Amino acid sequence: MLAPCTAHAQTNTQLWTEFTLDWIKSKHTTIGVDVEPKVLLSAPAGDPGWATLDVTPSVEYARGQWFDLIGELHAGWTKQTDDLNSTEITPRIGFRLHLLSNLREDLFKERQPKRRLVIRDLMRVEWRNLLYSTDKPDSSTVRFRNRLEMLWPINRQRITENGASYLTTDWEWFIPVDDPSERFANKQRIRAGLGYRRSRAWHFEAKYVWDRSRNSIDQPFTSSDHAIDLVMKRVW
Repeated sequence: MLAPCTAHAQTNTQLWTEFTLDWIKSKHTTIGVDVEPKVLLSAPAGDPGWATLDVTPSVEYARGQWFDLIGELHAGWTKQTDDLNSTEITPRIGFRLHLLSNLREDLFKERQPKRRLVIRDLMRVEWRNLLYSTDKPDSSTVRFRNRLEMLWPINRQRITENGASYLTTDWEWFIPVDDPSERFANKQRIRAGLGYRRSRAWHFEAKYVWDRSRNSIDQPFTSSDHAIDLVMKRVW
């Protein structure tokens, strides 16, 4: 479980937005791209402001009712200070387990959960490459990520029904293989909020995000980030 943040933890507030475009190519294959602008709203005195743009194309292959194979290529650009910009190139591979199995709807090639409660686990490994605009040394590291997700419909029997409002929450742990110099490489994240499925094509979510970070596995968490995450998803 997540323990309370230490009293000396540094906190800030952020605004995230996410635009997700998915093309369901067949019963098994979905191609997508995520575009995520993020900006710092408030920070402790003396900390620089920053803004980030992340773009992540992806491909998913669904195998049966329980298992999805996932590949992603993340590219991110961050203005960290007036004098320092960074670029991140990160390929990822992983899989998603549907802990409560699904059915496939042949007409729309869409997964239909068998039960009201949806529980999924997303496990990924990523090779992170950070490039800097100054003489700061570039860095490269491997990091594992595991995210447990739960969704619960409020006004419908299933979250895949049109007009469904739903609760969504997840918990994710980011674990580097080594101890990179990057400040936020080792962290935990909790998200919770509300979603709305207008139709098969349009989905919207608003979530609160809490991140806490530490420099290495044997040190306490020293940074706490709070964010509002606004998501729009379009499916073809």
